[in-house]
Amino acid sequence: MRDLGKNPIKVAVVGLGRWGNTIAGVVERTPGLTLTTCFTRNQERRDAFAAKFGCGKEQSYESLLARNDVEALIITVPNNKHADLTVAAAAAGKHVFVDKPIATTIPDARAMIDACRKGGVKLAIGASSRRLRGHRLCKKLVEDGLLGTVALVETNYSKESGLNYTPDNWQYFKDGSPGGPLMQVAIHQIDNLYYLFGPIKRVSAEFRKIMSKSENPDVCVLWLEFESGLLGTLGTSFITPGIGRERHTYFINAYGDQGSFHHDRWTGTEVWRKGAQDAERIEYEEFKGFDYLGEELRDFAEAIATNRSPEVDGEAGMQVLAVVLAAMRSSELKRPVELKEILNLKG
Repeated sequence: MRDLGKNPIKVAVVGLGRWGNTIAGVVERTPGLTLTTCFTRNQERRDAFAAKFGCGKEQSYESLLARNDVEALIITVPNNKHADLTVAAAAAGKHVFVDKPIATTIPDARAMIDACRKGGVKLAIGASSRRLRGHRLCKKLVEDGLLGTVALVETNYSKESGLNYTPDNWQYFKDGSPGGPLMQVAIHQIDNLYYLFGPIKRVSAEFRKIMSKSENPDVCVLWLEFESGLLGTLGTSFITPGIGRERHTYFINAYGDQGSFHHDRWTGTEVWRKGAQDAERIEYEEFKGFDYLGEELRDFAEAIATNRSPEVDGEAGMQVLAVVLAAMRSSELKRPVELKEILNLKG
């Protein structure tokens, strides 16, 4: 096993916008990783990033892939660019961490998975939300049987980002972020549901465009049937304000025959047990002492070092993407859509 303390994974960041800068900061504080170089087509951004993080900078993606001292890429480019960059990286023998979603189409997702398998490299999907302490707690509550037989789950992730997009933003366009808030933010909740309750079998959905000026819808509701028989709903809006700069609507509630939990990302988790006189408040401070973004990058580094699969690999990322695409197809066809319909599509 590789000693990451003495021999960290040498990574490059590709895509140097807001999130690329955020992830680079996480790399700096994550044991087992070291930032070597970077690339974006915009020279001004490239120069600024390299100066900020004290790393190298590449004039082209091809020159980056040719560097023997780069072992892995962290890709934070528009969603519809993930596949081409990942396939090329895998062919060059580079491990890949790509921010959610894995891609915008199933053929692209499969191409990424196949290329990484053929290249003998790891593919990890940046589904950071499941690593929040609250979701780890909810997972334990489910696994410990506190809820008994879970019958229903409901979740929401809403914010007002959709009101701010202009043609200068790739999220404005259908080919960049199809599905609007479902693809861009609520996909985190789909992954959380997958993590907590297992695979989803069938989806019904409706989309609406109410206020935003982009090409994408700004509100969506999903009705979900899981492989286990569990039923659920997911709502998301891109026109709904939160509190302050960061706090937005974000909750997961689950209901069973022995109890329920009500989890809000910002205020914590409340548990209702059968027969109890009062709800049990489980207190914790969500972000203090727990680096959820660092956790997903640490998992990526350890997967490379120990030759195991990342917690969220390409197959998991494709399952989550399939739910988004099934929702879009359901809204278009006005009928429920099974995931197998989406996963069997060839183009």
